[in-house]
Amino acid sequence: MSKLNDTWYRAFPFLKKRNASVRDSSKNKTTQYSLSEDAIPKLLLVFVGPAVLGLIINVLYNVVDRIFVGQYVGAEGLSAVTMVFPINLFQFAFVLLFGSGAGVLIAKYLGESEPEKAQDVFGNMIAGLLIITTILTTVGFLFYKQLLSAFGAEGELLRLSSEYLFVILMGFPISFFLALSFTCRAEGNPSLPAKLVLLSAIINLSLDYVFMKLFNLGIRGAALATIIAQATNVLLLMRYYISDNSLVKLVWNKIRIRKNITLSILSVGFAPFVMDFAVSIQNVLVNSLLLKSGGTDAVAAMGILFGVNTIFMMTALGTGDGMQPIISYNFGAKLYNRALKTLIYVLKFVSIVALLGIVILNVFTTQIISVFIDGNINIVQISEVALKIFSISIPFFMVQIVIARYFQALQKNKTATFLAILRPIILFIPIVYILENTYGLVGIWIAFVVSDSVAALIALFLVKKYTLHKSKKEIALQLELEQ
Repeated sequence: MSKLNDTWYRAFPFLKKRNASVRDSSKNKTTQYSLSEDAIPKLLLVFVGPAVLGLIINVLYNVVDRIFVGQYVGAEGLSAVTMVFPINLFQFAFVLLFGSGAGVLIAKYLGESEPEKAQDVFGNMIAGLLIITTILTTVGFLFYKQLLSAFGAEGELLRLSSEYLFVILMGFPISFFLALSFTCRAEGNPSLPAKLVLLSAIINLSLDYVFMKLFNLGIRGAALATIIAQATNVLLLMRYYISDNSLVKLVWNKIRIRKNITLSILSVGFAPFVMDFAVSIQNVLVNSLLLKSGGTDAVAAMGILFGVNTIFMMTALGTGDGMQPIISYNFGAKLYNRALKTLIYVLKFVSIVALLGIVILNVFTTQIISVFIDGNINIVQISEVALKIFSISIPFFMVQIVIARYFQALQKNKTATFLAILRPIILFIPIVYILENTYGLVGIWIAFVVSDSVAALIALFLVKKYTLHKSKKEIALQLELEQ
C-alpha cells in the first residue's frame, strides 16, 4: 500500500499531506485558514479564486467541445452540442443539490466545532449520490432519443445529438461525484479542486484534438474526451478523501441514508438545484423558439452565446460557492457582521468583472465568434447581434446569482429558492414569449436583458430588507451579551 501511495504522490504531488498547515477543527480552524479571524479580502482571495478558476476550467469541458465540434464537425455539430446542453445542466443540478447542500452544512458544523456531524453529512451525501446516479443513468439510456426529439431535434440534428449524449451518459456514474469538490472547499481546502479541474481540463483539451483531429471520431470524440477528463478529476478527489489529508473521510460504514441529515442536505442544496434545473428548462424553451425563429443556425449561434456566457455564469457561481464556507462558518460562529461584509466585497468583485465583460464582448465580438466557427456568414451575423445585446445582462445575472448563494449560505432556503427560479422561470418565460412574438429572433436576446435586470433589482431589495436590518439587530444583541 505504501508503494501505491508513493506512486500517487509522485504523479500528483499536490495530494501530499500538508502537516505544517493543518489545524484542529475543534479550535474553529480550517485546514489552512481561520475563517473567523483572517481578513475577509484575504479569505475571499483564497476561497473564491480557486472556486472561480475551478468552475471556469470545468465549464471549458463544454466550451472546448463546442469549439472543436464547430471547427471539425460544423454548424450541425455545434447545434447538436447545444441541444444536449440542457441535459448537462440537469445533471449538474444534482451535483449542486448534494455537493452545495453538504458543503454548507459541513462548513457550518466545523464552525460549531462538531466534526462528527460534518462526517455524517459527508457519508449521507455519498449515499444519496449513489442512488440518484443509478436512477438517472438508467433513465437516460432508456429514453435519451425520445428526450432529444421532445426538445425539437430531428433528422441530422437528432442523429448527432444522440451520438454525443449517449457517450456523455456513459460518464454519468462518475461525473455526479464532482460534488466532492464542494465538500473539499467547505472543509478549508479550496486549492485542490482547482488544481484537479485544471489537470482534467488539460486532459480534455488534449483528447479533443486526438479523438477528433487524429482519430476522426467526430462528435463522439468530443464527448469521450469530456468523460475521461471528468473521471480523472473524480478519482483523484476520492483518493484525497481516502487519504489522511482531509478533515472528513470517505468511511464506508458512514455511507448510508439518515432521513434527517439527508433532508437537511436537500433543503440547503435545493436553491442552487432549482436554479440550475430552471436554467435547464430555460435552455430547452430557448432552443425550441430559436428553431422556430431562425432554424439550426440560430441554435448554433446560441451555442456560441452559451459558450461565452458560461464563463461569466461560472464566475458568479464560483464566487458564490467560494464565499459560502466563509459566510456559513461565521454565521455558525455567530460572527454576523463578517458574513455581511463578505457579501459586500463579493458584490463589488462581480460588478467589476461584469463591466469588463461588457467591454470585451463589444470590442472583440468578431474575434470571439471566429474561435467557434468560420465561414458561415448567417451564424456570424446572428451571433454578433446576440452577443452585443446579451452582454448588457451580465452584471444583472451575476449579482442575482451571488445574492441567491448568500441566502443559501445563511440557510434562508425559501428566499434562496425564490431567487433561484425568479430569473429563468417566473420572469423569463412570459417575457420571452411576448418579445419573440413581437420582435422575432431579436426579441429572444432582449428577453434575457429584461428578466435579468428585474431579477437583480428584486434580489438587492431582499438583501436590504432581510439581511441589513436583521444583521443590525443581531449585532446589537451580540454586543449586549458581551457586556
